[in-house]
Amino acid sequence: MAYPIYILIVFLCFSSISIAQGVFSIDGDKNKFDLTFQSVNDLVVIPVEINGVELTFLLDTGVDSSIIFSLEDKDSLDVKNVSDITLRGWGEGEAITAIKSTGNNVRIGNASHSNFTVYIVYDHQISLSNRLGLPIHGIIGYDFFKDFVVEFDYIKERLTAYKSDSYVYDRCKRCDDFDLIFHKNKPYIKVLVNIDNDDLLPMDLLIDSGSGDALWIFEAPDLGIKIPAENFEDFLGFGMGGSVYGKRARLNNLKLGKFQLKEITASFPDTLYFEGVTTYESRNGSLGSQVLKRFYSTFDYNNKRLRLKPNKNFSDTFEYDMSGIVLAHEGFTVVKDFENNDSAVFSESENDFKGVVVYKSYSKVKFKLAPQYVIAELRPNSPAALAGLKIGDLVETINRKPAHRYELSEINKMFSSEEGRTMRLKINRNGEILNIRFKLKRIL
Repeated sequence: MAYPIYILIVFLCFSSISIAQGVFSIDGDKNKFDLTFQSVNDLVVIPVEINGVELTFLLDTGVDSSIIFSLEDKDSLDVKNVSDITLRGWGEGEAITAIKSTGNNVRIGNASHSNFTVYIVYDHQISLSNRLGLPIHGIIGYDFFKDFVVEFDYIKERLTAYKSDSYVYDRCKRCDDFDLIFHKNKPYIKVLVNIDNDDLLPMDLLIDSGSGDALWIFEAPDLGIKIPAENFEDFLGFGMGGSVYGKRARLNNLKLGKFQLKEITASFPDTLYFEGVTTYESRNGSLGSQVLKRFYSTFDYNNKRLRLKPNKNFSDTFEYDMSGIVLAHEGFTVVKDFENNDSAVFSESENDFKGVVVYKSYSKVKFKLAPQYVIAELRPNSPAALAGLKIGDLVETINRKPAHRYELSEINKMFSSEEGRTMRLKINRNGEILNIRFKLKRIL
């Protein structure tokens, strides 16, 4: 069974900064194109080329403007027509200064745009790359979705973008179609939620594919939206304004049209993290990628329509991390790598082996840079915390295998995999090597 994971919420909320600009056009006057994406902790990561420079972006329905926030290894990016602007995002930090750049050439798959606007944050570190384990240079949403009908296949990690005026909906008995409500170019959907053995409550949720959670719910006792009695405090994610904390709980079910998702996980962010951030006044929270990954989805911004069809992930259980650890990529370390080579040699010696094919095997030692993982967040009273792990510990091995041989997303899946599973970590704490063992435990 594939276990859903919560690791990171990429939740960027801005004041309304979108402006009218051109459109994407598909090469060769074709009606559609396919694009392979990476699903990293259930988030959609795509290649984006800006002014000839290849970058990696999150594709996020929850943002209305395109942002570049990491250019450490892309300093040669030439941007055009710049001016200063202030952005405001969720988290502990203050509003930040960015650069608005217009008239840029952008390519995504087989589509191009010759007058693209992007906002660039140079003096603010948004740690998405180290939390996801691969370079993430920016985020794009409405600027892409507004020009196409976009079909997502999370199973094959592929999207197909169609010209809006050429798309034809198939008849589909297993599908359900939803009306989208737009506010400041962001899509909202009406759902019903059963929080804690109460009646189904109607909610307006932002569809936020850039959220690694299933649901975010804003507490509102006057509307009957209360945090369930069984909950726990936790780090919820990282946004433009910094870290976000709150409570996590499990809800009875989410009714999404004719579909029901039971025992669904939900996060309730502390209100102080979104003070001063404007949003849709009827909004009750967000619907994230742990829900979207269970469907084949079709986003049709032009007709304000969303189609959902269950995929093979639909019945998977919702699980929180069972270790209490949030790992981050922190630099690189030099490791030995052995290159084995078996070669066949035709013997020309005068001994008994003349004319026989002889196989020679040798190992060549190489040195390479490998990712280094550090404990960035640790849930109090979690199995990892009770076993003695601490924030800042460098993880060297996991179950006797070098940590650098895992992708960060693979480790996160492991930490959410099976209650009772034993985890053995060798860690480096300020030069001291420690071996720590604990068992994964389901928290709710």
